[in-house]
Amino acid sequence: MKFVMQRSSMDSNHHKIIIIGAGITGLSTGLAWSKVFDCHEQSALIIEKQPVPGGCVATFARQGFRFDTVQIIPDVSDVMNFFGIQVELLKFDHIYTRLFLAEPNSSKVRQFDIPAGYHGIVKMLSEKYPEDGIQIQKFFNYCEKMHAELRYLKTEPAWYELPGILYHCPKIIANSGKTYEQFLRKFRFNHPDVYEILDVFSSFSGLSGNRCASLLTACAMVTTLRGSYRPVKGFLQFPLMLQKEFQNRGGEIRFNTTVRKILTDGNKASGVELDDGSRLYSDYVVSTADTQLTFERLLGYDVLKKAGKAYSKKAYEAEMSPSGIAIHLGLDDGIDLKGMGFDCGYNVLTTGMKTHQLMFDEWEKGNLLMSDEHFHFGVISPSAMIGGKQTLIIHIVPVSANYWIELRERNYEEYSNEKRRIADFYIGKTEEFLIPGLREHILMTDISTPATYARYIGSPTGSNFDMMPVPRNFGKNRLKGRTPVNNLFLPKFSHGIWPSMQAGLQVVDMISGGKIMNGNASYFRKSAK
Repeated sequence: MKFVMQRSSMDSNHHKIIIIGAGITGLSTGLAWSKVFDCHEQSALIIEKQPVPGGCVATFARQGFRFDTVQIIPDVSDVMNFFGIQVELLKFDHIYTRLFLAEPNSSKVRQFDIPAGYHGIVKMLSEKYPEDGIQIQKFFNYCEKMHAELRYLKTEPAWYELPGILYHCPKIIANSGKTYEQFLRKFRFNHPDVYEILDVFSSFSGLSGNRCASLLTACAMVTTLRGSYRPVKGFLQFPLMLQKEFQNRGGEIRFNTTVRKILTDGNKASGVELDDGSRLYSDYVVSTADTQLTFERLLGYDVLKKAGKAYSKKAYEAEMSPSGIAIHLGLDDGIDLKGMGFDCGYNVLTTGMKTHQLMFDEWEKGNLLMSDEHFHFGVISPSAMIGGKQTLIIHIVPVSANYWIELRERNYEEYSNEKRRIADFYIGKTEEFLIPGLREHILMTDISTPATYARYIGSPTGSNFDMMPVPRNFGKNRLKGRTPVNNLFLPKFSHGIWPSMQAGLQVVDMISGGKIMNGNASYFRKSAK
């Protein structure tokens, strides 16, 4: 048995690298560092304000019921193999997601089962809509080829690498400025249902199809259709395994510790100041905290502007993803959720893709669109797949953060009443269209609002997706991970577990001069063609 000596926090207040945040990106950064450098000689410290790792990937308990904050993990076996980690997973091998199209002002609903697996969905759509069979095949073939082009992208391409990217990535380049809706329209499907079904993948980006970047949605669709999973012991198991491996390799994590400020020496990051006033110094600082939190509160836009005006302007103007509301329900055993098909990854109940677009129009005005004519939300039952006491989660996006944060601070009783009012509406719609008699089986209710996320994550906007993945924020237009403040990094590849792990690999690859991915934007097995 190998004995690993843990570094004592009393040894020194200087580390080679300090990572702010023990979410998936922070843990992946630490693990990637430990794969390239010996942590006993080149010390790595992760600082986390919460008592547990995971950030937005968490599991919490209420009255004996367990709830996950995320619901699906794609195939990340290549990165997990690189890290040397195994997590027991259950695969969605029958139905990936279900779309329920409700008719306004009635209880009628049309159900579309979207199979797990690339070939399953192509077969289903082609058989159901034969008039679009050729276009459906073209669409998925195109998405597969576009996803394959990712391996040729560079995180920080040199001028001499640009011709190679132009040659190898024509589909990515052609669609880099398009929204997912614009991308779908290129294939000229005849039946409107095809658009509705394929648009469901935009919901997983946290945006409507007419806003989210085509590259993100299409490639995320390919990844999840290749294989989607749930950890057997809940999603907290995943960051706990990353934490364990990082510590076994000599890394240090300090929980219940809050960073107050990122320290700089001239135009160079030199460490962090904690809430208790103590200072820790390092050669590199990596912030995986919320983008606005990092630059507005931890560093300061004045410092960033001195280092790079263009970068500072882009950071200041970066649009943050919307927040949401999650209604967590603990149920008795009087409903057979698994028998009703809730052991799939996700269920979307909507009055149509246009409704989702209208919700974002209203969100931009600070409003929540919610009526019998217009509703769009997700319904998930983790227990239907992994067992345990029955749970149901209703997830609504987008929801304006300012209203909820201000309301909670101004009048907590009114805040609580408003939460219950919103929950009652969505529970009612779930009961009307999906689960008859739902209310009589509810044993407990817990409701998270944007104010909840703002407090837990520290995000001023309550966003748990960080920067909004619209074309002007994404891909080649995204905020670069290497900031103009020397040795300060903000790895934000995208949101989701796979992108968060890629972001951790990217930043260490940049620091180490390409020792993990040779400058590539994504990690792939070396044996991959």
